[in-house]
Amino acid sequence: MNLKNLLKKILICVLLSQCVWIGHSVAADLPKKIRIIVGFAPGGSNDIVARALAQELSSRLNSSVIVENKPGAGGTLGADLAAHAEPDGGTLLLVSSTFTMNSSIMKLNYDPNKSFTPVAMLGMGPSVIAVNINFPVNTIGEFIDYSKKNPGKVNFGSAGVASFQHFALELIKVRSGANFDIVHYKGGGPALVDLAAGHIQGSIGSLIQMQNFLNAGQIKLLAVAGPKRVPIIPKVPTLIESGIDVDASNWWGILAPTGTPSDIVNQLHKAINASLASPEMKKRFENEGAEVLPMTRANFQKLMVDETNKWAKIARETGIKAE
Repeated sequence: MNLKNLLKKILICVLLSQCVWIGHSVAADLPKKIRIIVGFAPGGSNDIVARALAQELSSRLNSSVIVENKPGAGGTLGADLAAHAEPDGGTLLLVSSTFTMNSSIMKLNYDPNKSFTPVAMLGMGPSVIAVNINFPVNTIGEFIDYSKKNPGKVNFGSAGVASFQHFALELIKVRSGANFDIVHYKGGGPALVDLAAGHIQGSIGSLIQMQNFLNAGQIKLLAVAGPKRVPIIPKVPTLIESGIDVDASNWWGILAPTGTPSDIVNQLHKAINASLASPEMKKRFENEGAEVLPMTRANFQKLMVDETNKWAKIARETGIKAE
């Protein structure tokens, strides 16, 4: 073999090795440990959804996926922590409708649009209104009448100032004329514990978080705050059926800090959508009156923009403010 051909073969080998190296460098590996930050206390719907997803992802990815609860300020403390985390795929943020509400009523230490990149939409489900089992009403109409006749004696729990529940309850008050006070907790879970114990009279939240209390006979449902009845509780009417124009459906999704490598985001998107397609996740959502709702990342981004505009309008209508 002459020198010219030898040099040519060496050059080809060098170029091929560089291509292989470049290919490996583009496909970044997922971190061995991934945390999903939840901006609310354990026991609420965000926490329940996050833990179900973490379990699925841990079995699909070569990573340990855990949930970290960082409650406070309507979920903004957890969001702030996630926004400023290292954008390497090791930190994700579980968001719900509340995430699109906060910017309309409070100053944030992050930009909801610029500080995050959408990873995946998870699902959606209507809220339900529940009261303590011993509260002397059985319909939403009876509740409204009771609250008007007994001012100062009806307390409703929310997951915190500026939370999804806070917005929904203020909207219900405006559109129904009900007279009740709102008690803010650091999550839907603590509010439901006090509801079951009789320390407050009512609460609103997802069926996911209320299921255990319903099964234990500690609370009863008055209405579905969604567009249609829920198949597993077919006798419970919607607020709209009862003459109250309120649709307060909640949704859940996953975000990552801006700057997270696109190939990692895409890997997570595919893994999450695969998890949502599993019979276990579908059944989990369906059993709680919700449904999985996978969509493209672009459509998820549009949903958040539309929701932000909707709740900003409702904030103006209700006069809701952060305390």
